[in-house]
Amino acid sequence: MTIERIADINDPRLDPYRHLRTTNLTRFSGRFIAESKPLVARLVASPLEAESILVDEKFLDEAKTWLPESGRILVVGSDAISQLIGFHFHRGYLACGFRPTAKLWKGRELNSDWTGVFLIGVQDPENMGSILRTCAALGIQDILLGPECVDPFARRVLRVSMGNAFKLHFYQCDRPLETLADFHHNQARSFAACLSPASVELGSAHRTGPTLVLLGNEAHGLPSEIIEASSDGVRIDMSLGTDSLNVSVAAGIILYHLSRGIRRSDHT
Repeated sequence: MTIERIADINDPRLDPYRHLRTTNLTRFSGRFIAESKPLVARLVASPLEAESILVDEKFLDEAKTWLPESGRILVVGSDAISQLIGFHFHRGYLACGFRPTAKLWKGRELNSDWTGVFLIGVQDPENMGSILRTCAALGIQDILLGPECVDPFARRVLRVSMGNAFKLHFYQCDRPLETLADFHHNQARSFAACLSPASVELGSAHRTGPTLVLLGNEAHGLPSEIIEASSDGVRIDMSLGTDSLNVSVAAGIILYHLSRGIRRSDHT
C-alpha cells in the first residue's frame, strides 16, 4: 500500500477531487468519483480500477485494515478535504476511478433468460441511481443508454445506486430505433413502459424469451416512434386518480414482474 501524505491542497495529485460541488469529471476526463466508505469498498471489489483513494487522516488507521495492498492512498487532514472538494465532508473516504470504455451495443445471441433495460431520456440522477440499484438486485446487467440520459457515473447517481453501477454493463445507443430493430431481428421481445391506448396492463404481459424493457423521460415518457416500434406497450393501472408513477418506481414494478422465475446469478 502506497501512502502519500499531502499538506498542500494545491498539490496536483489532488486535482480529481477539486471543487466537486461544481465539477463533474466523468464526461471529459475518463474518470469518476466515489464518495463514502461503502462506495469505495464496492469500487475496490469491482473489476474497475481506482486511480487513487483519498482518506481523511482521522480514518487512516481504519483504512489500513481493509484497503487493498496495491492501493494508492492520498492522506489529507479533515479541514483540508472540505476546503478541497468545496463542501463539508465527514464520510472519510473518496476514490477516483477510471471510467470504463464506452461500448456500443452490437447484436449478439441472447438466451431465453436474458433481460436488458433501455433508458431513453432519463435525466434525473436519483431516478437513474434507483433504476440501476434495482437492476443489480434483479441480476439485470445490460443497460442501454439512449439520447439525453444522465451520466451513470455521476457522483449522485453512484451514491443513490449504492455503488451497484459498478456491477453493470453500459452501452451507448444514440440511434434507438436501429437498436430496437436489431433486438427484434435477434428474436428479443421489447416492452415499452407507456400509457398509450394500445398498451396492456402489466399483469397481462408475459415474457416468452429474451426481453428488453424500455423506460423514458420523467416528464414526457418514451417518444411515440419508440412506443410504436416496440413489441408491446405495458402500463401499470392506478387508483385514486393517480395518473403516473415516478419512473424509478415504475421500473422496479415492471422489471420485477417480467423477471420473475428467471434464474439469477450472484457472480455479477
